[in-house]
Amino acid sequence: MLKEKKYILLASPMPMRNTLHPEKVDSINYLKWPFRLILSIVVAHLITVEGQSKSSWQLFHQLNYWVALAFSVVASFLLIQMVHWITKWLDSKYDWVRSWLPRVLLQFVLGILLVLVLDILFIRGYFWVFNNDFDRSGYMTVEFPIIKWMVLSLNILYVAWFFAAHYFASSLVNQQLSSELDGFYQMREKQEGYQYTIETKLGNKVVMVLPQEVLCFEREENVGYVWMKDGRKYNIDLKMQELAELLDPLEFYQISRSLMFSLSAIKGYEKVKNKQANLILTDDFEVSVSLLVSRNRFDGFKKAFEASKGHALGKL
Repeated sequence: MLKEKKYILLASPMPMRNTLHPEKVDSINYLKWPFRLILSIVVAHLITVEGQSKSSWQLFHQLNYWVALAFSVVASFLLIQMVHWITKWLDSKYDWVRSWLPRVLLQFVLGILLVLVLDILFIRGYFWVFNNDFDRSGYMTVEFPIIKWMVLSLNILYVAWFFAAHYFASSLVNQQLSSELDGFYQMREKQEGYQYTIETKLGNKVVMVLPQEVLCFEREENVGYVWMKDGRKYNIDLKMQELAELLDPLEFYQISRSLMFSLSAIKGYEKVKNKQANLILTDDFEVSVSLLVSRNRFDGFKKAFEASKGHALGKL
């Protein structure tokens, strides 16, 4: 009989993937630069028209609008780039999954506070170069709130993006791993011809049982039964010949026309007349069926029993 699945996986040379962190977080692709540029143009427009009494259509016909827009686009794009680069760098150093506490603090300090402070310093420098009064410009009450919400929203977007990418990457890897394992088990079953589970019935219910849980199979005319090692009993449609083809001969042997026993449940046997034998089951197993090995099957049973014990010792 095939070993349990967990044993097969340990013994198998098939490479296994790491599903805990299926994708390196620094490889996550956030907003591409064209989208970052479009976002910076939208924000720049909002900054330029904020506080203006004229309509946007009127402003479009003024040269100073386009000059201010060009400057605001550059400034907004640089701020967006800073959030992008900082987030990518933090992804490579402090994973949200493995280092969530320092990541929260660093994302807030570097991705939000630092970016906003640099923005204020940059605008102050601009006003200083052109001899304008920054404090009287109204920048902090008009334009800065837009920058603040842009930076905050971009950080939130990137955090959500990370977890969405991590979730979908994990789901994809788990699906691939599940598919590989299913294919591996099917390959093993096809190669060795032995089943991992057997379909049985209990009334209208279908119950899948493991062969190592089975004590014996019984066939009475056209009705089949499965006696489990824990005392349960199920019906089965498979005939003895079909079971013999599906099950490992090192684990099961048909002792008579109507009975097939698990060799692991047999402790020994007692010879009786006419080259027959009575099975001696281990102390934990009881079953209300005949334990007599038929005469024409005794020699085969003896060899199978000895081979099964040698096989069991070889696995220790």
